[in-house]
Amino acid sequence: MALLVAPSFAACPNKCSGHGRCGRNDVCECMQNWQGGDCSQRVCPFQRAWHDTAAFDDDAHYYAECSNRGVCDREKGVCDCDGGFTGSGCRRLACPADCSGHGTCEFIEELARDSFHKRIGGVLTRKYSLWDQEKIMGCRCDPGFEGHDCSKRVCPRGDDPLTTGQNEMLQAIVVNTASVEGYLTYHDPYGGVWDTTGITFGAFAADDATCAAVQTALRRLPNNVLNTVEVTAIDDFYPFTRTSRTSDSGTIGAQVTGGSTAATICLVTFKSEPGTTGYQNLLECNVAAHNAAGQFPITTGHATATCTVYEVFSTAASTPGAGTRVLSELAPCANRGACDSTTGLCKCYSGHMGLACQRQEALV
Repeated sequence: MALLVAPSFAACPNKCSGHGRCGRNDVCECMQNWQGGDCSQRVCPFQRAWHDTAAFDDDAHYYAECSNRGVCDREKGVCDCDGGFTGSGCRRLACPADCSGHGTCEFIEELARDSFHKRIGGVLTRKYSLWDQEKIMGCRCDPGFEGHDCSKRVCPRGDDPLTTGQNEMLQAIVVNTASVEGYLTYHDPYGGVWDTTGITFGAFAADDATCAAVQTALRRLPNNVLNTVEVTAIDDFYPFTRTSRTSDSGTIGAQVTGGSTAATICLVTFKSEPGTTGYQNLLECNVAAHNAAGQFPITTGHATATCTVYEVFSTAASTPGAGTRVLSELAPCANRGACDSTTGLCKCYSGHMGLACQRQEALV
């Protein structure tokens, strides 16, 4: 008797869930971004790993699911990131408290080249290109706020009234072309940026009038940020380049000479008021055309003019000695009070008063 044996046909599990095709040996071949024996599980995004095992020297941080800093939700295909990590595939750090609503969350590569916001200390030509250039993030605080999460208000800063033997910050504005129109930009120590109205740098024979116009423009900046600054015309000076903004020492340069035919030189003296003591960011002098729609201030500029700002060591005729120039303090509450970072106000110690506790009201 002949026996008829019916063929046996197996099937792929769950028909590959509609996310793949049944291949040889009844094994599912899943579509892109699906996995599992029946192709029912989603694949989460892969990004450069925060940590992994290095293959060779300087050869690590390969692509990994959820960047090795999270758990994949196979149903949704979304990473459940570890605390402090966020983004697609947990690719970047989360800024603390979203910068408290008082700042912007930026990549380390952006902060490294941010030369505009002086508190950051970035350099425009600096290029940060390590593996974490678009992973590490930090807060850039709005003016008047500070801290890793921008949650603290900046208190007024001033000169300690009990210290002596210090100098005011001096800067020189040198314009090499007569009758050119431009403007100045001031970066205050609290993170604010201020542009003056247009200034006409007059003929070299009218330096006094030019420097008076500079003083007026600076004193008219909003919020009285430079309302006590003094600007006078000088003929020459010795420039000074500090080792760092917190250092008293530096390098004295060759004498810069102006006069009636060479250049206009305006000496800017930052007087002892809250926010204008100690080291001050160099003013920025702009003499290029600035007259496109929407720009402020509107200035015509000059194609070949240059305007340079220096820190001044001395205006004396004789060559100065050692390259040390001690500045007054620019300390929170002038070192004579406690800063309330919630309100941004100083609580002065006994015997001291003023916005930054910069005045001594009684002998102590």
